[in-house]
Order: sequence, then structure tokens, then C-alpha cells
Amino acid sequence: MNQWDRGTYVRWTVMTAWTVLEMACGNALAKGGIGRSFKRNLDQAVHDLQLPPIDWSQGTWQLVTVLQMQRKAYVHLNAKQDDLFPTTAAADLAIHVTREAVTDIYRRASKPVPAWLQDDSDRGFDVRPPVSAHACVIRAGADSEAPDTIRIVYVRDGSEYVTEYLPADTDPIPHVDALVGSLNVPVSAVRAYRGTTLLVDRPLRLRGT
Repeated sequence: MNQWDRGTYVRWTVMTAWTVLEMACGNALAKGGIGRSFKRNLDQAVHDLQLPPIDWSQGTWQLVTVLQMQRKAYVHLNAKQDDLFPTTAAADLAIHVTREAVTDIYRRASKPVPAWLQDDSDRGFDVRPPVSAHACVIRAGADSEAPDTIRIVYVRDGSEYVTEYLPADTDPIPHVDALVGSLNVPVSAVRAYRGTTLLVDRPLRLRGT
């Protein structure tokens, strides 16, 4: 893997980790729109539920602020050129911080921590040693076990990987479009299912497929 590919995958991991963190915090606290002013809105949501306040000065949540700054630099193109070629350690740290923060916020809200948070079963593609993370988001109102739940998946090396579970009445097209627009890994298709019924099949031709 050259530095261009590695940098792309690491930046994608950092941005995806942040998105997962925002969504998970919103789900744990039943609060929408947390991401627009993350720290302020998260503190307010915790206060409104009369939960123990977050200490941003140390530990996991201090690292969350570092992750947010890194993500902002990538999204808003403010990063220095050298920062566009981060090592895989940055991806590992983003995953670790996200897992710790999501675990903390669910426990703080006295809710079970999602099982997908510790899923390391996806070994990635042609990476030695294998370094990969696969995140799946369960949207508010969706039941991953319900027969009419909508699943958004991508296809890689002949296998399907679920990225989102949506309520049955959700229009899947915007979610398919969003996933296609964010992909930086070689996948062959993005699909949407309601139960076992295929709703959308979007073939892709990305480098490496």
C-alpha cells in the first residue's frame, strides 16, 4: 500500500469514527442534532437527563476533542500537507477513542452498549498486517431483527456488509447515495433491502474491485 492509499483510508476511518460517535451519542441520549455543536449539545443533553457530567479535561473525552479537531481538519481542508498522509496509528486511535466514548455514553445513560461496537470480524482487503474496522449504525426506531427493517449494505469480495439499519418506512435512496458518496474502499455495489427484498442495487466500478 502506498502513502496515498494509506492516507485516504486513514482519513476515511477518522471521519467515519466521528460520524459513528455523533450518531451513537444521539441514540444513547435520545437527542437529535448533537453533531452541529457537539460538545455544547452533548453537555446539554447529559444535563437535561440529569446524568453525571462529562469531564473534557482528561481521559477519553479529552481525546474526543483531539479526534474532533483532526476530523474538522480533513473535512474542511485545513490540514497541512504532511497531515494528509497519516500513519495507521491514527486510524487505530480513532477507533479506540470512539469505542471508549460510545461505551461511556451508553453506560452513563444506563443503556446496554451496542454489540457492534467491538466487532473486529471484518479483516479488510489486501492489508498486511490486517487493519480494518466495520461500523454499522442502527437508526432511531429501527429494529435490526425485525423482518421489515431496511438494511443498507455494500458488497466487497462477494460478501455483503451492513452499514445501516433503518425503520421500515424510510426512503433508502438518500442513504444509498450518502454511502456511495463517502466510499473510499473498493466495493462492487451498494444495496438496500427491506427484510430479504432487494429495493436498490447500485453497481459500482471503483479501483480495486
